Amino acid sequence: MDQALGKHMYRGLLKTLARVWDPKDIQDPAIQQKVLAHMQAAERGFRRLDAALDRVGPEPMTQILRTLKLQSLTQVDNLQTLHEIVLALEAAAQERAVKR
Repeated sequence: MDQALGKHMYRGLLKTLARVWDPKDIQDPAIQQKVLAHMQAAERGFRRLDAALDRVGPEPMTQILRTLKLQSLTQVDNLQTLHEIVLALEAAAQERAVKR
């Protein structure tokens, strides 16, 4: 899933949840399932983000990232930050739709 999530998110989830750099090093099946669930959630989050970007374009994304003190989306390494970005972008999309 490293391709789908990007290097920072992939490594961030492995490090935070399993304290490993390689998923092959996770011995506990429960932790394997937890890591997989979080990676799948991140993948869904990125799909939501892409859908919102299609509606509003890249301008709001730059402002949202700046607010979070990030230079680009590739720096995101956890679900909480991704969630904040997605919610802000979806709110911008909804606001834009209401103005029309």
